[in-house]
Amino acid sequence: MNRPRVALSRSLLLSAILAGGGALEAQEPTPPEPPLDTGYVIYDSGPISLPLGIGLRVPSYNRVDGVAVPWGPHISLAGGRIEADPTATYRSNLGAVDPYIDATVRFGARDKLEIAGGRSTFSNDKWIRSDIVNSLGALGLGTDARNYFRADRGTAFLSHEFGEGMLRVAPGIGFLHEYAWSTGVAVPHSAAPWSLFGRTDTLKMRRVNPAVLRGHTTSGLAGVLLDYEEEDVFTGEVEARAEHAFETPSAGSSGDFTQYTIHAESSFPTFGVQRFSFRGHGMFTSGDAPPQRFAYLGGGGTLATVDLLALGGDRLLFVEGEYEIPLRAPLLPFVGAPVLTLRYAAGSAGVGDLPDFIQNIGLGVGVRMLKAQYHIDPSYQKTSFTSRSAFSVGLSLSL
Repeated sequence: MNRPRVALSRSLLLSAILAGGGALEAQEPTPPEPPLDTGYVIYDSGPISLPLGIGLRVPSYNRVDGVAVPWGPHISLAGGRIEADPTATYRSNLGAVDPYIDATVRFGARDKLEIAGGRSTFSNDKWIRSDIVNSLGALGLGTDARNYFRADRGTAFLSHEFGEGMLRVAPGIGFLHEYAWSTGVAVPHSAAPWSLFGRTDTLKMRRVNPAVLRGHTTSGLAGVLLDYEEEDVFTGEVEARAEHAFETPSAGSSGDFTQYTIHAESSFPTFGVQRFSFRGHGMFTSGDAPPQRFAYLGGGGTLATVDLLALGGDRLLFVEGEYEIPLRAPLLPFVGAPVLTLRYAAGSAGVGDLPDFIQNIGLGVGVRMLKAQYHIDPSYQKTSFTSRSAFSVGLSLSL
């Protein structure tokens, strides 16, 4: 009588075990997935680092230095509030190695002290073209749009920044001391660094480099930078500086001078994708500035119908407006559609006063960074350094 119960109990027990096993298997916890790592690690390279991994900086090329190759570490201290770039620059055509240092000390978010000192090759014509465009122009076409002098120089400039958002205004004061001397060749010559074209041209790589007065200059500096940028709409920058020299190699009787320099650039859209750009540069001097404070005009970067840097002096005024019209067709391989440009430029430079202004009207076409333009002088007056018309090919980083 008990056997059926035992069989039934065993059957129920087996069912319970099987059911329980299934329940245990069903209730077995699933291991949690590891959380996604959305953070990143900032690696501290320490206070001293080597740009490009070996300390090399961007080289440059011109008709006086040849190739100039800077090398040096970057130093960052106090959480980035103190930064310094000591470099040694080898200049192949001069066979010289120049020590130089640029340093910035920041006091809070708005005040900074910029200090620089050492030996280098200097130019007052850097506003015409950027370093990279001038280097490529000299290397490829022989068109070095700068005059040069050498100097041991030390400067310090303290500035304070005002403004928020798109507008920034930064006035400042400082001082400068330098000992300058001539470089290059001041008379017609046959020696020049290599270039693909224009190496033997006396208006290009063999162009003479104006001499300067050897001696000391000690000056007080003041300036202001105004910068406005509205993304993809309007950009504008105005920089004004004044230098008053207390000690100088005298070009005349007084032995001192005050020089005011202003540079302005702006760009904004007009209709659709068309755009207008403006650039202006002015320099005005009272007193007897030595030639190392002269600036120059002429050539495709300023007045194409004037020989390269044929106009110069302690007074200069230049204005330029360019209108860009991107075309829809033809679509060219690799470079896209061309851009049509209309250009007007006018300028003058001299010692003591400004001669009559020379005007240029130009029409051009560009693709990507390459631009070709044809210029005419509507009020042409024949001289030994001017032409009625001129054709220029150059780089344009704005296209």
